[in-house]
Amino acid sequence: MLHRLAPAALAALLLSLPAAAEDTADAEAASALVGKYLKAVQARKWADAQKLVHPGTVKAIEERKKRKATHPMDPKAFEKTEYYLKAFRVGAVKASASGTFVVEVSEDNFQVEEKGLAEGDAATYLVGKQGGKWFVVDKKRNETFTADSIKYGYKGFFDKVEKPSEAAAPADAQ
Repeated sequence: MLHRLAPAALAALLLSLPAAAEDTADAEAASALVGKYLKAVQARKWADAQKLVHPGTVKAIEERKKRKATHPMDPKAFEKTEYYLKAFRVGAVKASASGTFVVEVSEDNFQVEEKGLAEGDAATYLVGKQGGKWFVVDKKRNETFTADSIKYGYKGFFDKVEKPSEAAAPADAQ
């Protein structure tokens, strides 16, 4: 079938193959990073967890603390009054805008006031690269990140990603 493709179509297809393999490796890296972050949170190793959090998010957490507000990426703020992580299961990983990945997680959280375990709380984590390094950027409970929310809400957070059409352009020009 490949021999029947037009040269430009074949070039575009071949250029997309390494990106697909890279996306798989990147998705695995995003999943592993969220797992590492959540293990640190579960163990209440706050300094270790914070090293995996995006610098822009760390800044946002500090700004909210000054206003006596909380941030979903500051689990230490919730542990004594609301909930803390007892167990987790990393699920699907989906590629999204700006080279990011959205990682779905099922969390078992101990509810402090109720003194009971809430099993299977749905959460999604946004993971992206800055300076060539992967970071956990944000968390949402019982909802997810849209491509638009990532593009508009996290401007300047991520490394610039070359679009597949930009990579294919020189091959099409030949």
